[in-house]
Amino acid sequence: MGIEIIRVNTKADLKKFVKFPFEIYKNDPYWVPPLIGDQKKFLDKKKGVFFEFGDAEYFLALNNGQVVGRLSAHISTQYEKYHDSQTGFFGFFECIKNQQVANALFSEASKWLKAKQKSRIIGPISFTLYDECAMLYDGFDSIPVVLLSYNLPYYNDLVAGAGFQKAIDWYAFLVSRDLEIRPSFYRIRDRVLKQNGLRIENVDLKRLDEAIKHVGKIFNSAWMENWGHVPLTDGQLKYMAGELKFVAVPELSYLAFLDDECIGFSLTLKDANPALQKANGRLLPFGIFKILKEMKNIKKLRTIAMGVLKEYRNKGLDILFYLNTIENGRKMGFTESECSIIVETNSRMIGALEDLNADRYKTYRLYEKMI
Repeated sequence: MGIEIIRVNTKADLKKFVKFPFEIYKNDPYWVPPLIGDQKKFLDKKKGVFFEFGDAEYFLALNNGQVVGRLSAHISTQYEKYHDSQTGFFGFFECIKNQQVANALFSEASKWLKAKQKSRIIGPISFTLYDECAMLYDGFDSIPVVLLSYNLPYYNDLVAGAGFQKAIDWYAFLVSRDLEIRPSFYRIRDRVLKQNGLRIENVDLKRLDEAIKHVGKIFNSAWMENWGHVPLTDGQLKYMAGELKFVAVPELSYLAFLDDECIGFSLTLKDANPALQKANGRLLPFGIFKILKEMKNIKKLRTIAMGVLKEYRNKGLDILFYLNTIENGRKMGFTESECSIIVETNSRMIGALEDLNADRYKTYRLYEKMI
């Protein structure tokens, strides 16, 4: 193949970059098309929240003028503040089943990162660890839940063929409504609820911005020990609030307060992906109506994040969150909930889910390479 790699410099190029996956996944029953307008805004270097602290370059692979692959390379000053200044990232990887194309894309991304004095590349991360990240490695037989990635199985072969190795894995656990809960868990919850000064509140969507501030404070503190964690900026928290408003389930999302201090939270979303799939990337003219209609039929949830301040861990608050979500979710008619994604080194949370007999049914992988 005569492969040409070009940089995305025009609106026309960006449109090709955004729309290329629609060719790759044509007729794939498990792919969920992103909303084209949202993707363009997210990638816009003048408007995207990532560009408050990051820089990126986008690449297209062409064969006889036809797009056959895409890739981003990016750097983050936020990451460098908390980790190291040698690491850069790749993301938004899509490619035909051709190693030559993949190699050409990664070569150009590596050159760009080397020019930025980087010696290691990690990905896919599009753009941060708390955006859509990691490559689906195991569990290709079902649609991903909202805000998680999907790719064809051969993508892992292409990345490995380009010289990348595993950096770390992340897991998704599925909790069924038929799950049998151990009696001891109820005793733990009862004990937690008797703690003086403790109160559990549901998230109020009318005050979501306030709730997200509590979440951000705990998240930025509680996750510091997690692999690759970088605290969220105020801009990211504001963006998150806007994203969650449409899919958050307030009856199944909780804030825990001890006296006046928020010490823990759990956020659960309605899995909007089957509805978004109906829109095929466009809200207009009819996409929004298809989404709203399908949302009424959604029976699956995603518990996207849970956190407890370090000094209040191992006291059963996580068990309380899990039980409340399961019990109230059953009452509301939901049939299953995914808890994801959980880094493989988070033995405490993985252990709690295994105690609940949750099914680890998907694995996502991040890759790394010295450049």
